[in-house]
Amino acid sequence: MTVQGVDYEFEIVDRPTFTYLKVLLKQGQEIKTERGTMMFFEPTLEIQTRKAEKGFLKSMARKLAGETFLMNYFIANNNGWLSLAPSFAGDMMHLPLDIGQTWVVYSGGYIASSPQLQQKTRFLGFKKGIFSGERAFFLEISATESPGDLFIGGNGSFIEWNLQPGQILNCDNGHLVAMDASVQMDIKRVGGWKSTLFSGEGVVAQLTGPGRVIMQSRNPQEFAMWLYKFMPHPNN
Repeated sequence: MTVQGVDYEFEIVDRPTFTYLKVLLKQGQEIKTERGTMMFFEPTLEIQTRKAEKGFLKSMARKLAGETFLMNYFIANNNGWLSLAPSFAGDMMHLPLDIGQTWVVYSGGYIASSPQLQQKTRFLGFKKGIFSGERAFFLEISATESPGDLFIGGNGSFIEWNLQPGQILNCDNGHLVAMDASVQMDIKRVGGWKSTLFSGEGVVAQLTGPGRVIMQSRNPQEFAMWLYKFMPHPNN
């Protein structure tokens, strides 16, 4: 069923496992997308590839957040459909942004957005980032001048929390997809040193509300390590 977002008419199809997005671009509209997400588009649309952010170093920083250096822009010379999907098996979600609203999006979560939404790559800082791996870098997607549409993807299904002011949630940061910029994140040890070293959950992301948190039911890194055990290895 097609619904109307801030800018686009769209449909999220085959939820929640092998989900893909269909977006109707009307004449003159454009949308920016992560490279490698396109499934198909009608010939009324054209594609342009540009740097993800203004400036070479800013675009390079985006790669540290697990995203691509370049992005694809689809432009409608006439009305036409575009279909996008993440590289993993999971769900997709639409997040409308009002003016002044900012979402934090973690590695692999960004799929597409309205071109007027601003993107910046941020760093947690050395102390927090050293325990966070790829999650040390993240994207901030903001509606600074006008509202817009943001589309995200998750590995598996989505789990949502609406944290109240001061409410705390501990989670594995590999399961984080996105959260309101109002949510504060810190990196904490699990229990004592024995738990930290041997639990397999040495550190957790401690999230403090207020704000909305969106998680994915599968950790991509842990899933990749599980698959690796079943692959043939030359030295075995």
